[in-house]
Amino acid sequence: MRQDVHQSAIMGCRQRRSILTAGLAMIFMLIMAAAPAPLQAANQVAELMLSDHADAKGVVSEHQSKFSSSVGEIHGTALISGAKKGQEVTTELFYMTRNLSILTSRDDLPDDGEVTLTFAFPKPEKGWPAGNYKLVVSIAGGGTKTVTFQVK
Repeated sequence: MRQDVHQSAIMGCRQRRSILTAGLAMIFMLIMAAAPAPLQAANQVAELMLSDHADAKGVVSEHQSKFSSSVGEIHGTALISGAKKGQEVTTELFYMTRNLSILTSRDDLPDDGEVTLTFAFPKPEKGWPAGNYKLVVSIAGGGTKTVTFQVK
């Protein structure tokens, strides 16, 4: 009789274990179903290039860090990854020699995904003042990229 009670207790534990395992598996599946979708790559300014030359679409292919004070325009290209259509991009040009913000521009991204943003800075009336400059491109809620250049 004692052996029957012992075997009955063992069988009860085995049945409870399988029920517990099934319950834990069900809870795990519910948690996985309710988990948020994987995040997309965060937007970032992958590359920022300046030059006194650009192609017909305004795209700069190679970065230049020194310019003549007589250059007509300084062209820029920002390669943005993880873009969201309508997100604001700020382009800000600083004249570091005098610590001045000399130009700020805001644009909305035209597409999702990979975006090539082009811009140009026209020569001031009296030419570009000699000195050090800094260009900062930033995406609202996202990445920022900075390049420096000189005008001689």
